[in-house]
Amino acid sequence: MRTILKSLSAVCFFAFFATAAHAQLSVGAGYDYSSMRNVIDAEGYEETAFSSHGFYVGVDYNVRLWKGLGVTPGVQYEFTDALVDDGMKFQEHYLNIPVDINYLFKLTDDFGLGISLVPSFNVGLASELHYDGRTLDVYELAGQFGDALGVKNLYGRFDFMLGVGVSADLFRHFRIKVRYDFGMVNRFSSLKKQYPELLEEVNVHRNRLQVGVAYVF
Repeated sequence: MRTILKSLSAVCFFAFFATAAHAQLSVGAGYDYSSMRNVIDAEGYEETAFSSHGFYVGVDYNVRLWKGLGVTPGVQYEFTDALVDDGMKFQEHYLNIPVDINYLFKLTDDFGLGISLVPSFNVGLASELHYDGRTLDVYELAGQFGDALGVKNLYGRFDFMLGVGVSADLFRHFRIKVRYDFGMVNRFSSLKKQYPELLEEVNVHRNRLQVGVAYVF
């Protein structure tokens, strides 16, 4: 029994270092575009959408599992800024945890192309409206309005996205990445739970496009 345990430990030990030998740390930044789509299916309301522009910075750690297949968990800070009305700005800050499941086609020593499927877990750090020199906390306002309706977390901080992306590795140390994420969470889902009659009538989803470059160590 001890011999078997020692053998398994040895296999795990060498497997870990073999995997670590193919691991890569990278830091990156880029342009961030997001679209917030509001669907309220009720009399007097129309579907609306507005776009935000911003940036992201992040760090990730890519582990090659088999040939070109890899998994890359990471951490991102994301900032978005939108002009929603005359003189009114809507700004949001997010902490994102993307898990990039990717496959790299190594074409030469200095060039490769990759494809990715990326689930991303996002948490809103702050959401603000800036108008006439004042700053309003959207989460606080939504909380007050939700309390009046008997709804907790009217505008949810948590978002889950599922993205697809492509990348290009250049000169061993540079990676260009493009990814589009589909928002899977209705940010007003708590309202729908409290008022089932609105179940199919209130939907707010955020989609996102990121284009950036990373340095691979």
